Amino acid sequence: MRRLLDDGTLGRPKMDPLFGKYGLQSESLKLQRHTLPAIALSLVQRRSGRSIFGGAPLVPSNFEWPSYRPPPRNYPPALMEKFGLSAALDPVPRALDFLLQIDLAELRPLDVEHDLPQRGLLTFFYDCENQPWGYDPAHQEGFRVVLFEGDDLTSRLPPNRPLESRGLEFSRAETLPHIGSRAYEKLAKEVTLTREYFEFVHDFERRAYGREGGLHRLFGHSANVQGDMQLEAQLVSNGLYCGGPSGYSNARAKALEAGTQDWILLLQLDSDDGAEIMWGDLGMLYFWIRRQDLATGRFDRAWLALQCG
Repeated sequence: MRRLLDDGTLGRPKMDPLFGKYGLQSESLKLQRHTLPAIALSLVQRRSGRSIFGGAPLVPSNFEWPSYRPPPRNYPPALMEKFGLSAALDPVPRALDFLLQIDLAELRPLDVEHDLPQRGLLTFFYDCENQPWGYDPAHQEGFRVVLFEGDDLTSRLPPNRPLESRGLEFSRAETLPHIGSRAYEKLAKEVTLTREYFEFVHDFERRAYGREGGLHRLFGHSANVQGDMQLEAQLVSNGLYCGGPSGYSNARAKALEAGTQDWILLLQLDSDDGAEIMWGDLGMLYFWIRRQDLATGRFDRAWLALQCG
């Protein structure tokens, strides 16, 4: 097996000292076959380019800021009676929050295995107040991924209080399957995974980041907090509700499942004390996209999942 080395040349992989630390030398070749490259994102105080987390993004002058009206909540009748309500309150639309904007030109030296456009500002929005989880087709307007191209872009503050601004730094990373994912199930059929594997994966992936901060990244394996998200994205994006068993047992689910492997991780955004962001209870946000949609730049077809413990 040959792989791309840090200097851009091809060569045989060297034994990673972490395999020895965790007693995984005998499984190293199998594990290396399951690694996926990623681009690590670190949130830093000083901004050095156009990529930014929080603050004010660059948008076209005619850009219409996206908003989201959460689906009505069905409260128990006893609770409704307690507060003197005869019907559930109609949720109020809310402007989406600006998460981050990535100058794709900065990623060109790092993105050697994907189909990202060569230029443009890849921009992510989300409703940080209502925090839709992505298991309901009605959550579709609760997030947005947009690629802004051209030079007619101006800095614009979000309608809501912006997230505290941070610069973004990028570096190469390697990732391994996490429990709860389809990739982990496949790995577990080939390798006997002990408790040490989870500590090993943490140390293996952490090296691409600073000593502090969340595990933010583009591409690679998802660091699942709960279960499989690829099947959920496939079903929900096709109109099936997956907040319970009904979507998975729907007559359409079996036929749709064939497209599950088309979904790949586009962005993973961790909870991060340094940036004062928390998803649920110390959870993560994940943006998923089909390979074919990535290749054609259809970022509007991305899907989101929120997971927390």
